[in-house]
Amino acid sequence: MKLFRKICQRLSDPVFYRKRVRGLLRGFRSFKDGDGDTAECFRDLDVAVVVAHPDDEVFCSGLICELKHQGARVRLVCLTKGEGGSSGGHPRDQLGHIRAEEMKRSCEILGIDDLAFLGHIDPESKGYRVFAPEVPAAELAAQLLPHLAGRDLVVSHGSSGEYWHPAHLLVFEAVKEAVSRLGKETAWLTFSARQIDHPLPDLVNWDDRAFFTLDGTRHERLRLKALNCHRTQLGLFSKFARGNHADFIRLTNREAYSLQRRGTRLQIPEPPEEAG
Repeated sequence: MKLFRKICQRLSDPVFYRKRVRGLLRGFRSFKDGDGDTAECFRDLDVAVVVAHPDDEVFCSGLICELKHQGARVRLVCLTKGEGGSSGGHPRDQLGHIRAEEMKRSCEILGIDDLAFLGHIDPESKGYRVFAPEVPAAELAAQLLPHLAGRDLVVSHGSSGEYWHPAHLLVFEAVKEAVSRLGKETAWLTFSARQIDHPLPDLVNWDDRAFFTLDGTRHERLRLKALNCHRTQLGLFSKFARGNHADFIRLTNREAYSLQRRGTRLQIPEPPEEAG
């Protein structure tokens, strides 16, 4: 019965078909990924990181640490307060407040200058399905514009939502729309880009060719300290790593980023030409 319910929920989920179609099309493509560490190009920037839930900043925490080391100013914009996530044993009606406080502590550790919540409610999962807030991508893009205007660089979820989470996919589409409305100055990177030998392949946006990779080993202790703030979600990261949450940090020290839009303010090298 449990397996039958899981199959029914998968078949009723439009993301399931989107994932399958993308996988089929990928078989007709080839990629040429960049593998250089270009962090020195990101000195003294004004950066906005846009994520769906508290704890999603962990996926790019190595880059955040490097940006702060290079003197950047970083604003973190979060779509929800994670009301629908794992409760960690807390009452559901208190979870949003608890997770927001967890994220604030994580931001303090990472040195993030400013944290803004957009106020959308994170829908609670139902069985094997998770959901995005019911806001059109174009409307969300309009809400993002004041947070992104004037920034040198925007960082967000990738085109497959890492593990096809609908809220991550929504953020990607909204940022894509918002960046298209900005001037040519703003660059856009997405995290969890292609890494052929990634130890956690289910968390990779396989259609996002890597522009550069970042070795975050030097930031491992700080990244783990930031993740430890998300007490309610540590079980999820342990599940991702098939071990414990410290294993997750260790296994994701090497971060890959896709250049979705170059921007004119950054002096960065040309990305490798994509193979046909």
